[in-house]
Amino acid sequence: MAANDWSTLPLDLLGAIAMKLETLDDFIYFSAVCHTWNRVSSLIKHQWRSIVPWLLLAENTSYNPHCVRKIFNPSNNKCYKLNFPTFGAKCSGSDYGWVAMVDRNLAVCLFNPITKAEIRFPSAETIPDRRPYDEEIDENEEDYISWFLRVYMRKLIVLKVSQNEFIIVVIYDNFDHLAFAKQGDKSWTSVFVKQGYGFRMFDVMAMNGYVFALCSNASLVYWNIEDFQGYELVKPMEHLSSELQMRPFICGLGTLYLVESGCDLLMVLRFKEEVFDSNRKLIPDVYETLRFSVYRLDPKDKRWEEIKDHASLFVGGNSTMSVSAKGLQPNCIYFTDDEFELSSLVTKLGGHDMGVYDIKCKKKWRFYEGDDIRSAYCRPTWFIPQL
Repeated sequence: MAANDWSTLPLDLLGAIAMKLETLDDFIYFSAVCHTWNRVSSLIKHQWRSIVPWLLLAENTSYNPHCVRKIFNPSNNKCYKLNFPTFGAKCSGSDYGWVAMVDRNLAVCLFNPITKAEIRFPSAETIPDRRPYDEEIDENEEDYISWFLRVYMRKLIVLKVSQNEFIIVVIYDNFDHLAFAKQGDKSWTSVFVKQGYGFRMFDVMAMNGYVFALCSNASLVYWNIEDFQGYELVKPMEHLSSELQMRPFICGLGTLYLVESGCDLLMVLRFKEEVFDSNRKLIPDVYETLRFSVYRLDPKDKRWEEIKDHASLFVGGNSTMSVSAKGLQPNCIYFTDDEFELSSLVTKLGGHDMGVYDIKCKKKWRFYEGDDIRSAYCRPTWFIPQL
């Protein structure tokens, strides 16, 4: 082999190198080197995924006929423009390359912003126990759709239940109900969790063959993941209580997240407050995150213990992620705005409360300096690109 003839490297070696590339940009550059490298990238692209999450920015205009969305890459501080299948949808990112979307016709799908692939799910109109109408909403279909997507449907979480199968779990009706659906279903299936525990549910995740739901009092409810394959009411296996004092979260002044980090199950607590002016008058539609705390579940004692050392965590209106990669700050939490309790009912805009928080230094700063983060449609959300 000639000293500089990189095209003659063994294909398995080139594949191993490509799989270690951390960003989508690097993978694209790799595929453009020569015909051989492009062939290798084509063979492994379905196995490759970026390590660094990207930020799907807000949809901050009322007119977007070509459905163009901006994507921000925090590893190089660059923005890209990508086309989406619809405008005005509620979006929630995941670490599997997919963005869960509910459009203004209440159609639900998983969408890959890079490959443009789509997986269709049952309409949100088939969600069990869905209230057909809210008395406080004017008798206007557009007002109802906005209320349903923004307020009633609180969170969408993408879970991987097998190698090629995903489900979407929705938390709705003031965090009181859970339902799930998978590709090919005709309707959504209820998840039995509220009765007997009496607390709101904030997040859901899958780990080691189980699905966990985190309640507002820091207790956990969990199921065997195989229970999410049928169409009957899914009852939990067990309920793990908590001794933590969680009044701010029970009262709605904060958010809780669940995330798998290595072999650990972590709980992230986000403390928020409304903002007042110098005359102690509430500033409409302005609120801020004060700080975070991170807890690890001790599998032996089944108790939460606070920790200060962890990988970079990404929270907000998305499936929560734990990432270790160069260019990211360890022991830091990258957060986006997912607040609805404190946002104004007049402007219905949100998105401004985002940044990075350092657990050890107790400091926070902005990671994105653009002003296109506020929206009544879809606030910024994290997703990990995958081909």
